[in-house]
Amino acid sequence: MAAFSMLEFYTGENSWEPPVTDGIDVFDALKKHQYKRPYGEYLFFICIEPYIDFLFVKCQEDSLPDYSLRFTLHEGYIWGREYEQIFYDHCIKSDNCIYSTEDLDEIYEIYHSAHPEWHLQRYYTKGLRVLDHIYHCMKKNTAKEMLYKSGLDYLAVYIDEIDELNLLAKKPSDLYDGLSMRVLRSMNCRDGAELLRLGSNRHFLKDLNMKFPNIFQEKLNDAHCRYLKYLIDGELTIGETGRLFSSRKKRLISVWCKSQFDLFMQRERFNKEMEEECKIIQAIDPLYIDYLKNINDYAGDPTVKQLSFFLVHNRETYDKKIRRSNRKRDYDWMERGNGYFVRYPWSINDFCREAIYMSNCLLSYVDSVIENDTTILFMRKEDDVNAPFITIEIYHGELMQAYHRFNEDCTPEEAAWIRAYCKRHGIYTDKFKFDAAVDQLF
Repeated sequence: MAAFSMLEFYTGENSWEPPVTDGIDVFDALKKHQYKRPYGEYLFFICIEPYIDFLFVKCQEDSLPDYSLRFTLHEGYIWGREYEQIFYDHCIKSDNCIYSTEDLDEIYEIYHSAHPEWHLQRYYTKGLRVLDHIYHCMKKNTAKEMLYKSGLDYLAVYIDEIDELNLLAKKPSDLYDGLSMRVLRSMNCRDGAELLRLGSNRHFLKDLNMKFPNIFQEKLNDAHCRYLKYLIDGELTIGETGRLFSSRKKRLISVWCKSQFDLFMQRERFNKEMEEECKIIQAIDPLYIDYLKNINDYAGDPTVKQLSFFLVHNRETYDKKIRRSNRKRDYDWMERGNGYFVRYPWSINDFCREAIYMSNCLLSYVDSVIENDTTILFMRKEDDVNAPFITIEIYHGELMQAYHRFNEDCTPEEAAWIRAYCKRHGIYTDKFKFDAAVDQLF
């Protein structure tokens, strides 16, 4: 790439002027180009060779055109700031301008062949960007020319929003406080340009690239850059930002519009709230620590939501309900002897820790137990009464379930003890066979 003496430093007169043309009937031109809508913004070409000449027209509904402006692309001809701003606002930065893709195809083929040194691209989703690329290559010595030629079209379009422009820059890295081309190519998108706008962000990203270079190995999309901005604005450290972004980078690949990103961030905020609630849950009982440390997505885990509901938001309420339901039960069913101890759940934490350790569906039984529709009993070893061992369900006076952790069957010795227990308390055992392969639980 050629060296630049000073960017955006143009004070001379135009060395070429577009030929004067006869007045153009705008409505006839619109009709000729098959633009039939009565209102809107239009761009159509008067000629393509030996120079590019086109009109930008803004029409109001059922009225004469609000205005029309002529733009010409030719070596040695500069539009001036006012025309440049109108072109950027209405044609380059807006998606509302209507134009012919066939004309742009022809322009691209002609100028791409004639000027390979421009590295011209056919911007299919942002078609008019090819005109901006050509204009700045003809204008010469601008930051936009440098960026377009380097394949950084989004950064070129939004370079005018940067907080400080280095007029002595000789390469794109100079414009962005030393950020490497690999980082700039990775962030070549609308929100990437927004993130790179501030010097403080650029310095942060430079340090982030040094510690977490893998972040910028592939191209980032708008959602990636928007999330990076969210982390940086949240005043996270380099380490926190790199770790959090790396863990969510894959999930953000498929987020391509703002509404999807808003849903993603809503989930992120909920996840952060759940992380705080999980700290409360872990403080209640160490048993929860081993379970929660293996959960990657608190917000998406149904069991974590249940623990939060019962232990963080409604613990006192459910403790009272469980105690009230226990008053209606036969206290003789709680007994100790012959190596075992059987009791009712005493609190909602009793339920939760049993369900988590045993990895069963006990949490789904909370309301049924509270309403005395069924009865849950905890069977413990007599020498370790706090450790979950066997969970028993008695339904309408009949033994319905008795399982170890992961719903494993009882041993013959344990089954014999439970049958004897049920016989002592008038509980029927005919249906339950102590064999998960045949027990139907109804």
